[in-house]
Amino acid sequence: MKPSLILHRPVTLLIRSNSTMLPKIVETVLHSFPAAPDLRQDHRDHIITCKRRWMSVSWERSRIQQEENTLEGHHHLARFSRCPRSSGAPYLNQHMSEASFYIPMFTQPSPPSPGRKRALLIGINYKGQRCELRGCNNDIHNILPCLINQWEYDPTDIVQLIDDGYRPPPTRQNILLEMHRLASYSRAGDSMFFYFSGHGGQVRDLDGDEVDGYDEFICPVDYQQSGVISDDEIHEIMVKPLAAGSRLTALFDSCHSGTVLDLPYLYDSRQRTFVDGVTPGARIRKHSQAQVVCFSGCEDCEESESITMPGRPIGGLMTFAFIHVFSCTQALTFQNRFEQIRAFIREILPDARQHPQFSCSNPLDITLPFYI
Repeated sequence: MKPSLILHRPVTLLIRSNSTMLPKIVETVLHSFPAAPDLRQDHRDHIITCKRRWMSVSWERSRIQQEENTLEGHHHLARFSRCPRSSGAPYLNQHMSEASFYIPMFTQPSPPSPGRKRALLIGINYKGQRCELRGCNNDIHNILPCLINQWEYDPTDIVQLIDDGYRPPPTRQNILLEMHRLASYSRAGDSMFFYFSGHGGQVRDLDGDEVDGYDEFICPVDYQQSGVISDDEIHEIMVKPLAAGSRLTALFDSCHSGTVLDLPYLYDSRQRTFVDGVTPGARIRKHSQAQVVCFSGCEDCEESESITMPGRPIGGLMTFAFIHVFSCTQALTFQNRFEQIRAFIREILPDARQHPQFSCSNPLDITLPFYI
């Protein structure tokens, strides 16, 4: 019997029945995880998106529908209204049918180093709030075994901030503190991994460093009381202090996350080269002596999706694709891994309006092997 995927959005899910990836996709899903829903909210200067789409709503229509929602403060979210998560029905797909980069000569990716490995994992379901999610805690549970078993991170060097009532809560204060520790404790040769799964959004840029005129942000569990965390703050606290010769790999499975680390170089898959991730005037101050790479679930103007399988917990699509691709033990290049992440998402969701992004602190030769 052909496998089916349950997806929280009312569109047809197509998977090529003759695809060579299909058995691997099904096997990975059954042994890994799946995903959750979404909501968005716009109002002139603010764009707020609940991770994981339940409804297929255009950007402009969503903006009009949300005009009456009041948003308070430059760095504060107000309320999430008409969230379709509670009433949206999962869509069961019945149709299982058709669904060379040029890189200049830049710096070389660092090989595996003997330095210390440390990680910070953040998963927020916003339990009990109107913007509640269901899959972000699951994302942590899914990526943690990969860090320990596949990428050889010591469990004692992995910090988890999850709103599950058992671990330190992902409040704004705790997130900023752990970001600071991750960067300030770095030494040459160290490898660090940062992961965030939760709400993300945009707010109008005030310091002129954004190409699109908007700052990106992530939402801590107490964002309504303490405010959001902007990309400018994240860069200043977690990127700038990194030691020369250290490496940071970041993964954001949240909406509007394309340039959420404010890294100077953004890979453009259409032009097949690096383009400005920040304005030219901001490139110098956004430079880092460390090698920093960021994988984001979508473009700055997009929303992140989720998927689920029958009998399996919900989880993020980008996290799912990342785990699938990076679980390969081969010495794959940046190019291979980024291409495979995008191809994997297209294979599962041919009509997905989600295009993963890759950015870095220095333009890299992505034809060389990449390691976490």
